[in-house]
Amino acid sequence: MQLLISSPWWFIGLCLLAGATYAYILYQPKWQSTWYKVLATIRFIAVSLLCFFLLSPLLVQKVSTVQKPIVIMAMDNSQSVLSNKDSNFYRTTFLKEWREAVAFLGKDYDVQYIQFGSRVEANDSIHFNEKRSNIGQVFDYINNTYTKQNIGAVVLASDGIYNKGNNPVYKLLDNHPTLITIGMGDSSLKKDAIVKEVNVNTIAYLGNEFPIDINLSAYACSNANTILTVSVDGNTIATKNIAINNNAFFQNTIITALADKPGTKHIIVTLSSIEGEVSKINNRKDVFIEIIDGREKILLTYNGPHPDIGAFKEAIKANSNYEVVTLPASDIKLTELTKYSVVILHQLPSRQYNAAGIITTCRQNKIPIWAVVGNQSAIDLLPSISSVAKISKNQGRINESQGAFNANFNSFVLEDETKQTLTEMPPLLVPYGNYGAEENAEILAYQKIGSVTTKLPLWALVNQNGEKTALLFGEGFWRWRMADYFENDNHTATNELVSKTIQYLATKDDKRKFRVYPSKHVYEEDESVRFIGELYNSSYELVNQVDVKLELSNLDNKIFKYTFSPYNKSYQLDIGAMPAGIYQFKAKADGIPEKIEGQILITPLQTELLNTTADFSLLRQLSTKHNGAFYKATELKTALENIKKNTDITTVSYIEKKTDELINVKWIFFLLLTLLTFEWVVRKYEGGY
Repeated sequence: MQLLISSPWWFIGLCLLAGATYAYILYQPKWQSTWYKVLATIRFIAVSLLCFFLLSPLLVQKVSTVQKPIVIMAMDNSQSVLSNKDSNFYRTTFLKEWREAVAFLGKDYDVQYIQFGSRVEANDSIHFNEKRSNIGQVFDYINNTYTKQNIGAVVLASDGIYNKGNNPVYKLLDNHPTLITIGMGDSSLKKDAIVKEVNVNTIAYLGNEFPIDINLSAYACSNANTILTVSVDGNTIATKNIAINNNAFFQNTIITALADKPGTKHIIVTLSSIEGEVSKINNRKDVFIEIIDGREKILLTYNGPHPDIGAFKEAIKANSNYEVVTLPASDIKLTELTKYSVVILHQLPSRQYNAAGIITTCRQNKIPIWAVVGNQSAIDLLPSISSVAKISKNQGRINESQGAFNANFNSFVLEDETKQTLTEMPPLLVPYGNYGAEENAEILAYQKIGSVTTKLPLWALVNQNGEKTALLFGEGFWRWRMADYFENDNHTATNELVSKTIQYLATKDDKRKFRVYPSKHVYEEDESVRFIGELYNSSYELVNQVDVKLELSNLDNKIFKYTFSPYNKSYQLDIGAMPAGIYQFKAKADGIPEKIEGQILITPLQTELLNTTADFSLLRQLSTKHNGAFYKATELKTALENIKKNTDITTVSYIEKKTDELINVKWIFFLLLTLLTFEWVVRKYEGGY
């Protein structure tokens, strides 16, 4: 035990002096009485102690802590554990012995249970229903949760199958406790045919064909046959005989389907069962695809032939969301313009065709325009597209200009590679003059003439009074496409420039005052389903003072009701994991007539059933690496008995220094209270008060 003070030690003398002075002044007149000498001593001690406490003394003492060895029982709670003939044993006998480990090891051990699947939890609620296995996370959990604790042993019961996270072989337990692995499941090669993977695009467009990429595998099924069946919304679209020619069979098959109707399509891929097959659950896989009739139609109209037209057409077609139609301006029917989301005017208006009817119709129907300016353009007629397209003092002259990306551009985001490629493209032929768009537009790229980067726009975007316009002041885009491929072996940069520009133009401003949308439209079965809600007042400011409710219904018309929680100035809702299927949602805010409707997909997760052959070699590697041993599930009691026999797993005594303020020591308080009380009683009795 040690006493520390923050002040110099000679301050203690001042405390004693203060106590002596106080006692002398109080009792000096009556010093001849023995009782008063005793009282003076008490007063001296009490005052000196009180003064000493003003120095904030600290008491440092060594404390011995005894900690029993912790035995961590980690159980695999995933579905694959029960995918074998001994599933009843694991549900009953094994679980009973597992939970009796506390009594078996006795009071000398601190037994703690955890279970793991897609995540680790500190409980013993085992149902073998987790759809993923993350063995590696067990090591991270133990290292983070049991830091500097006396871990004697870790008992890891698993089938050794992991399908999430990193390979546990590369994980290491801190302080190197003994790791005992218990092998669950069946490690023998079982007869099993599996629909291993089905890959489809998230969306397909109406009228198009889309591929269904299927990976099949089979084990111990040599010389057997199975039938592959593919159905869409309950209608069989393909069947195929699969001849299995070896015991480690794999085959890739692609089935083509037609996107004949819009909406969500439920695709089921199945293999017929083989006699003696151990598991039939993994003979089926369900996926979903969204069929939409939502491709934006883009009209590319022109004054006359030009290589840029083909270059723009190919760049637009690279984005499957867009359908491009090319027509000479003279063939345009004004009544059909409303079916297009964006109209691209290539070198229009021109002297031969002023395109006044096209421009007027587009503006009346809020159809965005992209004007590409070149030698055929009538420069003086450009203001008919937008006032900011005006070029004065042109006099028919042109410049050769490269593009210089504007770092302050923020209408959309370009990849860094695209920005770099833009600056390396060959020059375009651009009109000379003073540009009205120089101050009134969002400029993506400036004109770089020679080595000088000007403030003249080359590629600009305009949004005035709800009218969206894009302006490319130059011809020669076809050269950019060629240079892009020459430099990068692809057209990614030029495709992105065109696609992002059209996306900016085609995107409609959302003026709704009430909005609800999911964080994404397709979830896996073990993912948390989340919704965001937004409510705007008349000034389009976010508010969240009213209740917002959501109803979720499945195909069986079962309805789930939820209420959003305010979050910052908007709303959020976390539903958690939901069973696989198609769900319709409806959202409503109190006092708001609008209702929001939509759909989400939750895809089934069958990862645990794709591989059901236990990997005992992995478990042996883990136990060997951590100086432990591997046991079969029937040997659990033997494993626990060996923990008791292991002399390295013992109780540990820790000695640590504990610092506390002296004033917190309770017996000193009661001592002072007793002394002062005694003094007061005696003085009262002797007539001193």
